[in-house]
Amino acid sequence: MVLWVTKFTKRGRSDLVRVGGQRVDKAVWYYKSGEEKVGPVSHGELQGMLDQGAIEPATKVWTESLGGWQPISELEHFDMATLDEAPAVTVEKKVAYARETDEVGVRPRPWVRFWARMIDYSLFFLVLALLIGIFNVGLGALSSISGMVAIFLWTFVEAFLLCTVGVTPGKWMLKVTVRDENQQKLSFSEALNRSFSVWWLGMGAGLPIISLVTMIVAAVKLNNTGKTSWDRRRDMRVSHGDIGVVRTIVVILYFLCYAWVVSWGQMQMMNMQP
Repeated sequence: MVLWVTKFTKRGRSDLVRVGGQRVDKAVWYYKSGEEKVGPVSHGELQGMLDQGAIEPATKVWTESLGGWQPISELEHFDMATLDEAPAVTVEKKVAYARETDEVGVRPRPWVRFWARMIDYSLFFLVLALLIGIFNVGLGALSSISGMVAIFLWTFVEAFLLCTVGVTPGKWMLKVTVRDENQQKLSFSEALNRSFSVWWLGMGAGLPIISLVTMIVAAVKLNNTGKTSWDRRRDMRVSHGDIGVVRTIVVILYFLCYAWVVSWGQMQMMNMQP
């Protein structure tokens, strides 16, 4: 059996050996990944990594026959032609609609928006209940649909608040803002159109069962597309700030107090009945 090793020249290879008449690719090459020395690998493995883009043409390599670390692109016994022949691959992210998440610092947060609206509704219900009690207003047949009526009336109050101060109590507490495409406060007509869309498409007009379905559908669309249908239709921007621990605790305490007030009120009404 004859064993011999080729000597390295400027254009030659020192990593090929002939064993029994066959050429064998030896693992004698090292390359740098950052500051780390990696290897040894064979010439074929190094060429394969170069072809696949695992290493760059500027990657420095070394073997015993080289005087020092050199960029692989400067060694003529590595084939650079395959890099020029490799087709460019462009990957495009396709999004059906403009997402809130595409903007810096903005992301869809369905639960935050839900609780902000619940704060608004509950405060409005308390105000209406207080006014009804003060003026001793009899609801009569409306008592069974008082919740739906209150949600409908809130659309006008919400529109007024959005076009004047720019937020509602719930949105202020949970740091949710609604702006037009120019990051300006909504006009009254824009705010009213949005509030009606939320009332119908998001809350199902307060109708039992239907409102639950519409809220779930709206939440799913918000998660999937980044915007609700009413904000996307009018190109409105909904942004969220950092709520923080203090505001979170205040919101929890508020809903606990609200539940206690509602329970107390119902007990008082039951005691007043003959």
